[in-house]
Amino acid sequence: MGVLESSGVQQVHHYTPLHYLPFIARSRALLSKPSMRALGYHDSHFRSMSSRHDVARGFGSYTFLTLHPAPPILKAKLAAGFPHVRITVPVDSIDAVTYDLCRFNVAMTRQLRRGGKAGFPESLTNGRYYGNAEVPVARTKRDQMAMLERYAGTDSMIEVLVPDPLALLQETAVCCFSAEDRELAARILGQCDVGWSVVGVAPPGPYPRKRQHSQSVEQFVAQALDNAEWRGNGLEFDRL
Repeated sequence: MGVLESSGVQQVHHYTPLHYLPFIARSRALLSKPSMRALGYHDSHFRSMSSRHDVARGFGSYTFLTLHPAPPILKAKLAAGFPHVRITVPVDSIDAVTYDLCRFNVAMTRQLRRGGKAGFPESLTNGRYYGNAEVPVARTKRDQMAMLERYAGTDSMIEVLVPDPLALLQETAVCCFSAEDRELAARILGQCDVGWSVVGVAPPGPYPRKRQHSQSVEQFVAQALDNAEWRGNGLEFDRL
């Protein structure tokens, strides 16, 4: 039994715009930014607000997941009417690979080890600094167990950082926050011949699904499904 499972964690989540699902389904994996660039994805594919911070703070090569079922970023995107989905991964898929844990929100925290500033203190529950990272992470089993014991199940959003592509197994679920999103997700997985389950769940807050955004998503998905070599058109809701 791995660290996460032994700490009572059953699922880990990744949140993504719905229109990225064709790319994820075809690769059957969650990929780090370097892996995606190697496949021809341009920087416009990545979230403009957070991706720059991820790289500058030493976390550009990670795939980001979280233990939190409804993080603030998801609530904000849905409240703005932007279709997003939750990709839920069984915990044994994570415990089978190398990963770090971070409780400080890599993209948003302003307390960094940078420019002579100390950043967050190292400790069992905060983790340690490694390489050029400006935020501490829990990497050893001892630190991970301590962080999970203290913060799992609380309001702290523990991020699960996977430094290599994470294969998505058959038990993966795509959770959708409206009937229309669920129908589109099921069509995407069907055309990509992927057997993940598609689940309709209640949104964690307001989700006024806006026609102009849903049409942009549907047009994007249609082109992505029609051409496996297409790498997107820069549709990214942080820029709207």
